[in-house]
Amino acid sequence: MRTALKPFRGQLAFTMALVLLEAVGWLLFPLVIGRAIDGVIGESWRGLWELAGLGIATVGINIARRVCDSRAYAKVYVRLSEELVARQAVVTVSAKTARLGMLREVVEFFENSLPTLVSSVLGLVGTVLILWALSFPIFLGCIGVAAVAAAVYGFTGRFTTRYNEAFNNEYERRVEVVESGVPRRVGRHVRRMMRWNIKLSDLEAANFGIVWVFMVALLVFSVSASVQEAAEYGTVFAVVMYVFQFMESVAMLPLYYQEWLRLREITRRLGDDGPSDCPRASHAP
Repeated sequence: MRTALKPFRGQLAFTMALVLLEAVGWLLFPLVIGRAIDGVIGESWRGLWELAGLGIATVGINIARRVCDSRAYAKVYVRLSEELVARQAVVTVSAKTARLGMLREVVEFFENSLPTLVSSVLGLVGTVLILWALSFPIFLGCIGVAAVAAAVYGFTGRFTTRYNEAFNNEYERRVEVVESGVPRRVGRHVRRMMRWNIKLSDLEAANFGIVWVFMVALLVFSVSASVQEAAEYGTVFAVVMYVFQFMESVAMLPLYYQEWLRLREITRRLGDDGPSDCPRASHAP
């Protein structure tokens, strides 16, 4: 896959640069909004002009990035699809059709999810550093919540990989099952897929619930601590907004981690030039 992406490295590097610039713009919003609030209270309009300029620049970068992404990744998908079909000549038609769909998932991750992932990572790191400067106790609280989230999702990662592998094994049988024309066989196939999908959903719900309890505690603590430490309304607002950004990043990053686990399993499958091993998942969980 890396070899196939080489002809597009210039376009992809440009889109990634736009992603980073956009992420920096979103990261600065709470700080600039806080400055604007304090400025208006002090009868200064400079903060409002800064806020307007940041908003226009960030939206402009977002539009340019989306326009470039759609064209670049369309070319990538066509190139990788051609190579996949040519390389996996001995793979069954059912598995090959499913793998083309999986390949689309990989390309869509780079086009749609990767920009948000980069923004979340940069936002998480930048938010923690800014909170370190604004309120050290809240900074320590963020580190603690991040550690809890990493432990929870790290522990359940092997289950996510196992469920995704079983789901994809069954998915590769789809064309074969549909071609059989037997409604009961199609029903069993779909039920097996849905059972693995439900297992993945239940696991995510449990993980999110555990982490969210700690994030709510952090939010309550941050409101109390910021009011006691900060003398300016804008600073209090900025601190609370950065805690919100931190919570959003902590909530989103595990979803991307689980998506990465799924794509890692798909990438291994796409690199398999041999016959499909999907019959292993023929038994319901």
